[in-house]
Amino acid sequence: MSITALEKTFYTIQPDINEEAAKIAALVFPTTQFQLFGREIETESLSVTFKGRHFSENFRLQFFPKINILVLSGYYKEGTAHLTYTPSNKYNWRDGRGFKISSPDGIGEKFEFLANEFYPFLEEFFLG
Repeated sequence: MSITALEKTFYTIQPDINEEAAKIAALVFPTTQFQLFGREIETESLSVTFKGRHFSENFRLQFFPKINILVLSGYYKEGTAHLTYTPSNKYNWRDGRGFKISSPDGIGEKFEFLANEFYPFLEEFFLG
């Protein structure tokens, strides 16, 4: 089994990425102590789950460096919402069933802010 370039990079910088990811999450959720769960490295993608004190503060980040996409998923009053972000500042919101929705109350602005913070950070680490 061969280790991909993304895996090598991730294991080299793992402590740095944990610390920085927690700092970025704290910009939106300042009173929450996050646990970074399940950093998964799939075929050239990274997935990190953040768990806060309340389920409404839990969210998942997925980064796909080869196709320049960041996805943030979390809960809002009507269920699950997924924000797909591209570097040209484009936001695409979908609900848990895959239907297009407008920016959800409660998490919309927070996730859009996080996407703007996480994308350049992850791009620098994984794309150099």
